Amino acid sequence: PRTAKKWADRFRAEGVAGMDDRSSRPHLTPTKTSQQVMRRIVDVRWRKRLGPVQIAGQLGVPASTVHAVLTRCRINRLSYIDRVTGEPIRRYEHGHPGSLIHVDVTKFANIPDGGGHKFLTHQQSKRNARQ
Repeated sequence: PRTAKKWADRFRAEGVAGMDDRSSRPHLTPTKTSQQVMRRIVDVRWRKRLGPVQIAGQLGVPASTVHAVLTRCRINRLSYIDRVTGEPIRRYEHGHPGSLIHVDVTKFANIPDGGGHKFLTHQQSKRNARQ
């Protein structure tokens, strides 16, 4: 009922143009995190490499706000930041498949030719079961 009344009022006030779809997004966000607080959160993250809970404790901001800011700035995981330099890790990409091949080979044990398992014949397994 409320939506129908709103549409009717809008039609009376604006005519057919009032029936167009409108965004339901709020026009103002009065509780939006300020740029200064965001900068402080990011600065502490880069300098001290702390998690959201520790940053929240230092700055007096809710941990959920800290996490939201870090996610927005794409530094929400500590693995995205190099431990030594504190710089964001830059992943390398190549233009087409096969342009970079990396092979890591490790020999775990001295495995004889034909495999490492001993297979018993049917007769041998029966003989072992009797003993």
